[in-house]
Amino acid sequence: MSREINAIVVGLGASGGIVATELARAGLKVVGLEKGAFYKEADFQSKFDEIRYYRRSAIVPHMGTDPITWRPNESKEAVVLPWASNKLGLGDPFQIPPSIGTGGGTVSWGAAAFRFREKDFNMRSTIIERFSEKALPEDTTLVDWPISYQDLESYYDRVEWEIGVGGNPGNIKGELIPNGNPFESPRNRGYPMPPLTRGSTDDLFVDVTTGLGYHPFPTPTAIATIDYKGRSACTNCGYCHGYPCHVGAKVSTNEIIKAVAEETGNLEIRPHVRVFRVNRDSTGHVKGVSYFDSEGKVVDLEADIVILGCYALENARLLLASGVNQNGQVGKNLMMHNFGWFTGILPHWTNPFMGSLQGGSVIDDFTSELIPDNKEGILWGSPINTWTGDMQPIEAIHALPPHISKWGKGFKDWFSENYRRLFRMYSQHSTLPSHNAYCDLDPTVKDKYGQPSLRITHEWTDYDKKSVEYFSKIKTKIAIEIGMTEWWEDSATPAYHVSVHDVGTHRMGWDPHSSVVDPFGEVHECKGLYAIGGGQFPTFPSYNPTETIMALAYRTADRLLKRV
Repeated sequence: MSREINAIVVGLGASGGIVATELARAGLKVVGLEKGAFYKEADFQSKFDEIRYYRRSAIVPHMGTDPITWRPNESKEAVVLPWASNKLGLGDPFQIPPSIGTGGGTVSWGAAAFRFREKDFNMRSTIIERFSEKALPEDTTLVDWPISYQDLESYYDRVEWEIGVGGNPGNIKGELIPNGNPFESPRNRGYPMPPLTRGSTDDLFVDVTTGLGYHPFPTPTAIATIDYKGRSACTNCGYCHGYPCHVGAKVSTNEIIKAVAEETGNLEIRPHVRVFRVNRDSTGHVKGVSYFDSEGKVVDLEADIVILGCYALENARLLLASGVNQNGQVGKNLMMHNFGWFTGILPHWTNPFMGSLQGGSVIDDFTSELIPDNKEGILWGSPINTWTGDMQPIEAIHALPPHISKWGKGFKDWFSENYRRLFRMYSQHSTLPSHNAYCDLDPTVKDKYGQPSLRITHEWTDYDKKSVEYFSKIKTKIAIEIGMTEWWEDSATPAYHVSVHDVGTHRMGWDPHSSVVDPFGEVHECKGLYAIGGGQFPTFPSYNPTETIMALAYRTADRLLKRV
């Protein structure tokens, strides 16, 4: 590669991977800096290994090397994530930040690919119009997005057709399409592939929910269901979330990065490096970054464009550690999902280890602004999703009913009798942005390089609890109709405070006093510096964030290319 570098991209996951490859394809010289490995096929020789990927967290951050601290409020002392702190510094992959290495979280994600709804982009205005401003919690920092669904529709379409998403469309240019989601916002065309093969229990869920007056539709998923752009079709192996795909059916930006690096010669990947500072010149314009290489030596790298494409939490940490926080908004407005797990036993075999977790259906009848009037004061709704496959034995052990021990004859008898009959539903409840939920730098805890750790301040609120409990009643109604013989739920205020769906830490907006980046991801106080990904979200709808993160990344790439 030429010594002249046009752009530096830090973090090569869902957002950074897309921007890096789009710039390289356009002829720019790009250096991608990645904390983890530049994955090759040989790195994943052992794929169907629940010990390696689920219990030993082979490709996700360890609290021993990448510590994050948490406290429920400012009166408490923060501790390294207690739900992920053990001798090995490991935790449930759902309760720590996603994978590191090229591809980031797209190596291990479950690949649910939802668009946000039109009303999701003006949540505050919609709630006030319907319930009045008095209905909002007093401490909320809820705002509308500075862009609309229409601004992102073409980019949603680009994600679905460029990387490949399968599903049934529900609304094409205002025309409702049978077997799709009748509540989705209008799209210009359908998906390039049909949905995944249905899980063994999906027909029953569809029949029951249809009978209850709901409108089930297949989960849209970024997994190839036919051979698509060099990707093989899914084999329904049952190892999706938390695992690399053994046939490459699941979308991973790692594969896109490898292809673009080889084809263009414009993308240089530097793995196993840790960026610790963004550098600026005397005018305040970005001039590059400093990082520790794999041997711990400090390297200064210069470019006029720097894109921080890390996870929302790490983007915030880098900005704070670099002193980029003139308006005090970096790390504020932290939001996450409370998953509302609901697990039960059916009279027949469900074989939950077979096929993708996305092989089931979703009902959107209560999503977003579709939440019915209610005395509990719930302002924004959630889909109800099914989990029909991809539930390996060790993971299932962590979803046992509370009255069953995890050892001994009673455990063995229960598990041998019921594992093959498990069925799961869940909802995804959005926390409202608040002055009380934020990230900053921990004053005492540092990583092995002496860099300050990120500190999370967050506690589930009474509103969060009521949201989960409201949807529990709906899931219970479905459970009875579907014939569950026993069911149980996770706490409505779970012990974890990181959910792999963590967003909002560098909010986007037009006003440089109340936001960190503009709607294209450029940091207001530092020209040439971009912070992209879920951290841009002003509010957090109840859908999975990744397709929107990717759509925003394509939008940022287009903006950069127009400027360059």
